[in-house]
Amino acid sequence: MLPLSFARCYFESIADSAVKTAPIHFTELRADDLRTMARFPESAPRTPVPDPSSELSYLVGDLLARKLGGGRAMESASREKPLGSCRFSMVGAGFCYVADRPTADPESPEPLFEPLLMFGAVLELDDSTLIPEHTDSYKDLCWTPPADYAEGVRTKRIESFNPKFLNIAEEADSDSVTVCARGLCLQTTNKVIADLAAAGSAEGAVV
Repeated sequence: MLPLSFARCYFESIADSAVKTAPIHFTELRADDLRTMARFPESAPRTPVPDPSSELSYLVGDLLARKLGGGRAMESASREKPLGSCRFSMVGAGFCYVADRPTADPESPEPLFEPLLMFGAVLELDDSTLIPEHTDSYKDLCWTPPADYAEGVRTKRIESFNPKFLNIAEEADSDSVTVCARGLCLQTTNKVIADLAAAGSAEGAVV
């Protein structure tokens, strides 16, 4: 999550390298509607991870270390011996569902949405095993074929992302699973995968 003011400045700094841009105002968007503001070519230069001189590489490395269990690998990696490479794919804008606000009628809560700028990037890891099956942030991680992932986004069926989600959904944190399945992060990743497929590069898997 980036502050909106920072995200706007960040977008302006990379917009010139986009192959297609479309100005979008949040008043034009509906709930759960993600619009592509900029698309970047598949041939865009890759940046090694880690690389302290690259904003994207810094953000990717931060996510790997804090969320995906790659902290130890990040500590031992360098630009000369990277974990992989990353590049921008697209930038989108939309309103994302975050929670329900209680109303006078307990059976009819009011859904709450927040405006977001979504930065979609591709991370290509040299060794996928550096991401464990469990982290402090996520109970279960797995690699999902792109076709299954796309089907999950289309149908909102969480088992398409990870079969273990069916068991998680029956536990106390089922709301967090449901919210995730409705979020713009999944739609953003789906658009990145679609762009890769159009370029003939949709191989591998999604975590």
